[in-house]
Amino acid sequence: MKTVARGQANSGEALLRQMAVRRRRENVMVAVLAVLAVLGGGHAIFSVFQTDPPGPSDESTVSIVGHAELVGSFGQQFVMTYLTATSGQQEKIGEFVGAGSQIALPSTPRHASDPVIVYTSRERSGGGFEIWAVTISVRVAKGAVVTAADTRQYYRVAVSLSDGRLRALSIPAVIEPPAKGSDLALAYSSPCAADTPLSQVAAGFLGALLAGSGDVGRYVTQDSGITALKPSPLTAVELVSATTDDNNCGNGKPQAKVLATVNPKGDGGAMASLAYPLSMIRNGGQWQVQSIDPVPALTNPLTLVAGQDSRGGGNSTSTTPPSTSVQIPPAKQN
Repeated sequence: MKTVARGQANSGEALLRQMAVRRRRENVMVAVLAVLAVLGGGHAIFSVFQTDPPGPSDESTVSIVGHAELVGSFGQQFVMTYLTATSGQQEKIGEFVGAGSQIALPSTPRHASDPVIVYTSRERSGGGFEIWAVTISVRVAKGAVVTAADTRQYYRVAVSLSDGRLRALSIPAVIEPPAKGSDLALAYSSPCAADTPLSQVAAGFLGALLAGSGDVGRYVTQDSGITALKPSPLTAVELVSATTDDNNCGNGKPQAKVLATVNPKGDGGAMASLAYPLSMIRNGGQWQVQSIDPVPALTNPLTLVAGQDSRGGGNSTSTTPPSTSVQIPPAKQN
């Protein structure tokens, strides 16, 4: 009679169980692949095993920015050459676009100046080519010479880029200028009198910062990093207004946003007004400037000034969001 050790019997049973589990797992995988094949074809099957494409890198971003600069410069040169060319100079246009020999040009040149690259947009890419749309603003003379009264015209031209080689796809087109934007409501709801704490600190700070009238260190926090401008660009600064989000103008909460508007004076006399958005905190009973903010404080959520629609119409100059203001919804996450 043949005998089998208990350990060997257990190992055989375990092996059978593992084989059964593996077969059931394989059957499930086959069923899943069959369903994917029916629903989406082979691409759906292979996409299960594919990793996500790499996101934008610093290298790709720098490359795109460089290409935008390149096509913008080319578009600017093309538009200026096109506007100033005259009949018999089709070869100059042919340096930029293939249809140069078929273009009708005027007998007298137009006077154009002060070209500005307004906008560049990459529309397509593939096959080693990038297709860009370039918008150029040019001041075109109404008469024989360019004057300050002449208006700007906007031209758009399509440009292809491949291995650093540039070519226009067609001659330029005149387009309408960018539309007027909307005024956003600022968060400064309370005007402050000249003798209030926030106005006094704002006036002293900006005088020291811009005109050297006093020690700027008296008005700023230790970690602000703010120092007086050297040499002083102004000779005097007069505070015109200070508005804030603190209803008590410094007699209430311990921090405030302040928009200070000043009338500056230089060596040549009076200059155009300037505005400074400031963040202030109360430290040991004394108000101090914590930072000069890069943008004014805005309402949250963003709100259009009353009397304007989303396309920027209307002519209201109010800086506070009244009850009829329109709130802008936050961006949706896809």
